[in-house]
Amino acid sequence: MSFVRRILSGSRLRPLRRALVDSPSPRSYAALAAEHVRMGEMEDAERVAREGLGLFPASVELARLADRSRAMEAEGRTRELYRELRDAPRAAVWRELCGILLDSGRIARAEECAQDWFNATGDGNAQLARGQARCERFFTDRRRDDARLALELIDSAEKLLPRDARPLRLRMSLYLRVGAMADARKVIGQLLELEPGDSLLEARFRSLGTLVDPSPTLDQALRQVEKTGRLVDEDAVEKEGQASASDIRPVLKDMCNEPGVRGAVYVRGATALVQGPRGATAERTARAVREVVQKSRTAARRLGLGQALEVTLEGDFGHLLVCSGEMGASALWSTRQPTARVRQKVVELSALTGTSTEESEA
Repeated sequence: MSFVRRILSGSRLRPLRRALVDSPSPRSYAALAAEHVRMGEMEDAERVAREGLGLFPASVELARLADRSRAMEAEGRTRELYRELRDAPRAAVWRELCGILLDSGRIARAEECAQDWFNATGDGNAQLARGQARCERFFTDRRRDDARLALELIDSAEKLLPRDARPLRLRMSLYLRVGAMADARKVIGQLLELEPGDSLLEARFRSLGTLVDPSPTLDQALRQVEKTGRLVDEDAVEKEGQASASDIRPVLKDMCNEPGVRGAVYVRGATALVQGPRGATAERTARAVREVVQKSRTAARRLGLGQALEVTLEGDFGHLLVCSGEMGASALWSTRQPTARVRQKVVELSALTGTSTEESEA
C-alpha cells in the first residue's frame, strides 16, 4: 500500500474502530470490515468479520462479509498462482491453485486446472485433484455419470499413488454420502490396513456393520440420488433447526408493511409462501422466483463462479431482490430500491430451513 493510501486508510478506519470500542455490535463490526474491503485489505476484513461472528454468531451480514473477503482474497491469490504457472510451473503451484478453486466453488475451473496439470506432468496428485473436482460436481448436480467418472479418476489416482490413503478417503466419502454403506465399509477396511489403530476409522467400521444388510448397491444408490436429488447425509442436516410456516409468515408480513413493497416470497422445493399477491398472481410470482433461483444457480455453476447467493432485477415492474440459501430462497418485489433493513430481512429469511406445505398465503 502506498504512503498516501496508508494515510487515507488510517483516517477512515480510526472513527470506525472507536465506534466499535464504544459500542460493539454487528453493525459496527460490519462497518469496519466493509471499510477494510473497500481499501483492499481482505485479510483484515475477514479477521474483523470473524471476530464479530465470535460475539454475534447469528449475524448474517458478518457471515457474508467474512465469506466475501475470503473469496476476494482467494481471487487475488489465484491470479498470482496463474502468473507463477506461466513463469515457472511446478507441482506445489498446481496443487495450491486447484485447492483454492475447489474451496471457492469454482469446480469447472478446478477440473480444467487439474486436467492441465495431469497433461503436463502425469502426476497422481493431479489425477486425485480431478477426482475431487468431479466428486464436487456430482455433489452439486447429482448426476450418476459424474459419480462414475469420479470413481474412474480415483481408481487411476490409486494406481499412481500406491499406499496413499487420500484416494481411499475420497472414495469412502462418496460411498457414504450416496448411502452405499457396504462398499464404504470395505473401503474403511482397506484404510485400516494402511492406517492401523485409527480410532475414528475403527468406530465407523463397527457402526456401519449394522447398516450393511439393508444397504443398496452402489448403482442402486446412485440411481436413487439422481432420481430424488438428495444425498443421504442431507436428511439429518435438514431436520436440525427447521423453521415452520408460522415462523416465516410474520417475517413476510413485516416486509410487506414497508413502503413500496408489493410482495414477499419464500420458496423451498415445490412449496412456497407468498405474501402480497393473491390467487394466480401469487402462483406466478412464486414460480418466477423459483425459476430465477434455478437458472442463476445453473449459470453460475456453468461459468465456474461458485454459488449464486443474491440476484437483483430492475425494470418497469420495479425491483426484485432474490436471495438463495442452502435449503430455501426468499424474494422481495418492490416499486423502489429496498432499504438496508428490508434487504437484511430477505438475506436472513433465505437462511431458514422451511417446512411449509402451503402453496401461498393471502
